[in-house]
Amino acid sequence: MLLVLAAAFGQPSKQFITVYAEPDHSDWIYSCGEKATFTLYAVKENARMPLTEISYSYGPEKLKAEKTGSVTTGKDGFARITVPGRKVPGFTTVNVSVTYNGKRYSSQTNIGFDPYKIEPTTSLPEDFEAFWEDAKAKAAKVPMLTRVRHSEEESNDRVDVYYIRIQSYRAGNYVYGVLTVPKTEGKKPAILRLPGAAVRKFNGPDPLAYEGFVVLNIGVHGIPVDQDAEMYRQLETGAMSGYVLKGLENRDSYYYKRTYLGCVRAVDYLCSRDDVDASRIACYGGSQGGMLSIVTAALDKRVSALFAYFPAFCDVTGYYYGRSGGWPHLFLDKSDPLIEKKVAVSKYYDVVNFARFLSQPGFYSWGFNDIVCCPSSTFSAYNVITSPKTLCLAKDTGHWLYPWQSEEALKWLKAQFKMQQE
Repeated sequence: MLLVLAAAFGQPSKQFITVYAEPDHSDWIYSCGEKATFTLYAVKENARMPLTEISYSYGPEKLKAEKTGSVTTGKDGFARITVPGRKVPGFTTVNVSVTYNGKRYSSQTNIGFDPYKIEPTTSLPEDFEAFWEDAKAKAAKVPMLTRVRHSEEESNDRVDVYYIRIQSYRAGNYVYGVLTVPKTEGKKPAILRLPGAAVRKFNGPDPLAYEGFVVLNIGVHGIPVDQDAEMYRQLETGAMSGYVLKGLENRDSYYYKRTYLGCVRAVDYLCSRDDVDASRIACYGGSQGGMLSIVTAALDKRVSALFAYFPAFCDVTGYYYGRSGGWPHLFLDKSDPLIEKKVAVSKYYDVVNFARFLSQPGFYSWGFNDIVCCPSSTFSAYNVITSPKTLCLAKDTGHWLYPWQSEEALKWLKAQFKMQQE
């Protein structure tokens, strides 16, 4: 059951030839100004490739390379390059590749220079708290008008599965989700499971329910989660294409306002259930789900723990200020006539500014090689958190998880909730 947490972020398949850029610090971390020596090599069928040309480039994370070149491995299969240190905290990416029989094989290694000292580029609006307190107060007046449908075909002798609809944000707007409830006596801890970026359907039962949790897995687009898959494909390429940009020029009309308040409404629903221990509610998610996990916990103190994998929407103003920014990589186009308005609005939604207000313990995990939610952005958020925090790094991972990361997260949550460990 522990592997379920990694299911949405599967490991990539192995290449026929794997190219390595191995830094001389095993933790991939350097001090500002410190040079890094990389050993380059390529492996084919478990053997290093001698006398092989390896192309390389390096530069600031996700920005233009500062240098490109090539080296040839010796008879032992190794070659070496030196990468200069960064002057300020951040990440440098080393890309390497080999061409064999007309096919290119490549990889990257991202090293950190004082990553725990990275400061965000975004800033906190003076009325940030007032804006969200007002939004929550207005949304709280909207009745839930909950509709619940039991799923006989997905329920079994251990859990019940329900499809739910909860009114949220304003009249006629709904949060849809799948609820899985263990068939055990008494009040149980709950997990609000928040989705990564996409438009898709959800099914039950959620395997985390077999670990003793009531699990509410919600969509965030205000559409039912139990429709035919073709409908979601059409929405994702049509009406909901680029949803993360919708309304960004106005803080009251931005797409994620409804989404953030919908997550709070999902907590309302969990707290209303007689079988949920309202003192033990956790948020969980990766990427967009990690973003929403941090945001929901910051907005709603009824959440008592959170775990977030490679959270999105962290320090999205990075590119505007000349360094990498978090997903969805906004503000690359400086010619946008509305860019100043959009930058100002983004500050009300940036995960960094919610992370400043976390009071709950949190478990966080990501890798240095993530090119979707790059570590400069995730460290920008992590470094401002003042509540108890645990960071589990799997440095060679990209936008995916090893099973052991998920296992550690679940052990951590069970310990927080004082649940019996298997």
